Amino acid sequence: MVSSTAHSEPQEIIFTRAFADDGYGYYHTKVLRRIIELTPEYGESTVIPHPQPMPQARQILKLQNGEGHIMWGATSDQREQQLLPVRFPLLQGLAGYRVFVINQSHQAHFPANITFETLQDYLGVQGDDWPDLQVLQHNGLQVEGAPWSLWFTSMFTAVEKGLVDYFPRNVIEVFNDLERHNQKEVALEQNLLLRYPSYEYFFVSPKHPELVTRMYTGLLRMLQNGELKEYFEKYQRHISAMKLATDPTRQIFDLNNPNLTVTFEQPLWTVNPHPMMTHLQQQHNLRAD
Repeated sequence: MVSSTAHSEPQEIIFTRAFADDGYGYYHTKVLRRIIELTPEYGESTVIPHPQPMPQARQILKLQNGEGHIMWGATSDQREQQLLPVRFPLLQGLAGYRVFVINQSHQAHFPANITFETLQDYLGVQGDDWPDLQVLQHNGLQVEGAPWSLWFTSMFTAVEKGLVDYFPRNVIEVFNDLERHNQKEVALEQNLLLRYPSYEYFFVSPKHPELVTRMYTGLLRMLQNGELKEYFEKYQRHISAMKLATDPTRQIFDLNNPNLTVTFEQPLWTVNPHPMMTHLQQQHNLRAD
């Protein structure tokens, strides 16, 4: 069934983004464009980026006032009140698997047998508008919020200069980050992993609710025909992230996420797609009826 509002969709679907560089959104933009291609019954639309890169807080405002249609980012209960969530973990929950970027000479500060209590005495940094900041602070970690900067340069500089002890990055982003900052004296910490429920969703402008059904329809079709798995596994950084997330040598600290009510028991859809297929079908039916 097609939503009765389907044909009111915009001919140009604008997505917002944090960076203009092609290395950002390499996967998300391809999935988004393919979703639109696979759902022509909702209308012919072209997917284009917003011309101005911006931090997440400003992206939310752009969607709220209708200047953008879609963004992606880590979800939280608050964000799901601000925008319309498309509840599907694009990165399979790997956004909640966090390793540390540290000063390359400070690995000895993070032994394999370090206690969580010791870690609570260290100082970390996160983006001041990232949902992860509240998660880490809620679990007793000393983590300061830092304002947005291009490719997080200020955060990497803080690590290099010893202003903070660590910068938690999710296992998908960390390798790209380190490559971009390979001139700095920073490195991947070797022993620890933080883990908590965290999912990257597409979010839709409240002014364009008809797009939500289309997004669920396209995601379901991509999962059913195998394209979504193909898109995900096309990127070496995704494969590397899965290995890092399941590394048996790392000590794992499981954290609570107080800001997220809706969680998934089996978000790893490349391993077993059926639970998420069922979820997508249910979400589609709720909106198409």
